Amino acid sequence: MLPHPLSNLVPQPRSLHLTGGVWDLKPGGALTAGGPSECLDPCLSFLGPDLVRPARAGETPAITLSSAQQTGEGYELEITSSGIRISCAAQTPHPALATLLQLLRLARNEPLPLGLIKDAPALATRGFMLDVSRDRVPSMEHLHDLIRTLAGLKYNHLELYTEHTFAYRGHESVWKNASPLTADEVRELDRFCASLGINLVANQNCLGHMHRWLTLPQYKSLAEDPRGMEHAFSLTKEPFSLCPTDPRSLELATDLIDQLLACHQSRLINVGLDETFDVGQGRSADACKQRGKGRVYLEYLQKIHAHLESRGAQMLFWGDIICQHPELVPELPKNALSLLWGYEAGHPFDKQARLFADSGLDFWIVPGTSSWQSLLGRIDNARANLAEAAQTAVKHGAKGWMVADWGDFGHWQPWPISWPGLVLGAAEGWNPGQTTGDLASQIELAIPEAEGHGQGIVALGQAHQALDSPAINGTSPFFHLRYAHRPLPLKRAPNLTHEGLARMAQAKIEALSLLPAGTPLNQELQAACALSGLGEALASARLGGGQGAHLTDIPKETRTELKEQLDQVLKQHAEAWSLRSRSGGREDSLQRLRNISDLLN
Repeated sequence: MLPHPLSNLVPQPRSLHLTGGVWDLKPGGALTAGGPSECLDPCLSFLGPDLVRPARAGETPAITLSSAQQTGEGYELEITSSGIRISCAAQTPHPALATLLQLLRLARNEPLPLGLIKDAPALATRGFMLDVSRDRVPSMEHLHDLIRTLAGLKYNHLELYTEHTFAYRGHESVWKNASPLTADEVRELDRFCASLGINLVANQNCLGHMHRWLTLPQYKSLAEDPRGMEHAFSLTKEPFSLCPTDPRSLELATDLIDQLLACHQSRLINVGLDETFDVGQGRSADACKQRGKGRVYLEYLQKIHAHLESRGAQMLFWGDIICQHPELVPELPKNALSLLWGYEAGHPFDKQARLFADSGLDFWIVPGTSSWQSLLGRIDNARANLAEAAQTAVKHGAKGWMVADWGDFGHWQPWPISWPGLVLGAAEGWNPGQTTGDLASQIELAIPEAEGHGQGIVALGQAHQALDSPAINGTSPFFHLRYAHRPLPLKRAPNLTHEGLARMAQAKIEALSLLPAGTPLNQELQAACALSGLGEALASARLGGGQGAHLTDIPKETRTELKEQLDQVLKQHAEAWSLRSRSGGREDSLQRLRNISDLLN
């Protein structure tokens, strides 16, 4: 581990040689900076006028930048007794500037040790994907804050996962109540990302996860099964996938692709194609029986790919379906990038990556923040999942990696619950295996808004461990909310006990005591704790009824108390939502909770 205070730099540099002594930055105004304009201008923009200003004639700059004769994101940064010297490629200065920014934040509190950093990423593409379709569409202010945070953590790729939350021309009925991102907004975000060294990449699911479209009368005939199916993202039966053998499905998909690509400078686009649960069970059943489900899927993928080729674009797609048909992997288009995703510790990344590496095909590895379906986070799982993914990516020569942050079933978790996974993901993607700093301190260093909240956020993200209930892809309190309509036992909430629930309640009390009072961030975390508390209360009440217990079996007095608790949770969730998210989608997220009220009457 690097010596304090540099031990909490995130990501940690690949190499640091200390030379002895310290640089003591005296309190005062902005530091002076000098160097060629191709290096100085990005520095001034990245750090801002409160931290740096151009050195005037005759002034010796505290920060000296020079352009290195190299390509890529590698850089050298030397801390001397008189200031900081940086050498980096003029085209990619942002990783060096991200380290400089963290050093200046550290220097406010204590002297910096003198030394030389030589640094470069292990993985060339380090992406982050934010779900903006599961009800929660971020405000533009929040998206700008996110992009700044990503740049400060050396991410260089961003995707906004889209099902129905882009304002597509001619499809107004799909997004009219969702407060969607508009074309102008995406173009503005694209420019802002580029100014900070981030590639904003289009993202639109084009086969499965189309239920927001297919439930509407004008699109229903495109569904694989217009009658609908039970799936993990709704409480009711809905059509889920487009029919891959219907030419009109391709027409819709290519229309969406063309509109979205027009808003991005990047020629990459993630077209999804994951979790096609119902394909082969409806209108494509005969084709799947004759040619095989995998073949039908591949033919649709190839048609999407051909369209992208005609537009000069490169396809990214989720690899879960094609991995079920390994014999077809060699037939994939050679320049299609498969995204091998898995979000649990112990996911078989190695097996999947070897399949693609052996076929000579490019791929990325995609772990996750472990925030979704957790309410408060699952830091233990995030650590393991991210570390295993990074190790596999390096071992098998992945072309990149991306950290996913989903919002399954109402996006109930607030954004700060994702911070631990976001920070750990940045560390693993740049310098795998070097995540030995103090996570709470690293969160506060990378995200100034988190100052004073790091320990509480980390403690909340560990609170679920007190349950001793090994839930998969979520936590037991979440699943007692999600499946409140089902009788006990809940398979997704195993081994839950009154004792475990009491331990978690105490863990939350202790975590909340670490947070400053009266901040908007505290408000968000209190709302998340209230949601978890409701799930815990539902679980506790039902456990008293034994196996097969429904909520309706709980005594009426208890149901009344739970309904009052639910009403307060709804109020807190709605108020916290507006701090970072648009109004569209909020009612859908709240309705998923209001459905519980009907069970308590």
